[in-house]
Amino acid sequence: MRLVDGVHHVTFLTEDIERLSAFYRRVLDAKTTLDLTEEGVRHVFLTIGPATVLHPFQILDGPVLPSAPGTMFQRGRVDHFALSAPSEEAFREIRRRVETEGVADGDVRDMRTMWIMGFYDPDGLYVEVVWRKPGLADSETLPRAEWETVDLR
Repeated sequence: MRLVDGVHHVTFLTEDIERLSAFYRRVLDAKTTLDLTEEGVRHVFLTIGPATVLHPFQILDGPVLPSAPGTMFQRGRVDHFALSAPSEEAFREIRRRVETEGVADGDVRDMRTMWIMGFYDPDGLYVEVVWRKPGLADSETLPRAEWETVDLR
């Protein structure tokens, strides 16, 4: 018996829920499936893929939020989250959109078992996208020093 079917949602804070929602609609085809304002907070469900929801909150008339630091392992207890692209074609399309937005963080890396790329959303939150190559086990993943750069052109 499988006890968990995946991550339902990831919650984070924003100062501009409209800007953030529009970004995820453009980059990931997110659909707004919930939009509530209650108790001085507005929050939305941005559904991406068949089972994942981004759940940003905007505290209305609240304090200015600190900017998200960009250095790995200095971002707080949740450093980043990674999304799974269902195919190489989908991965390439997300990469194209991320580059169009001007938010790509470096190159696409080949870890033998997967391709991985990162980007920053409008609030500075770091997000990765992963495409798992079929038929390869996690144990075949290369250490960071052996990763190669993928040229998607």
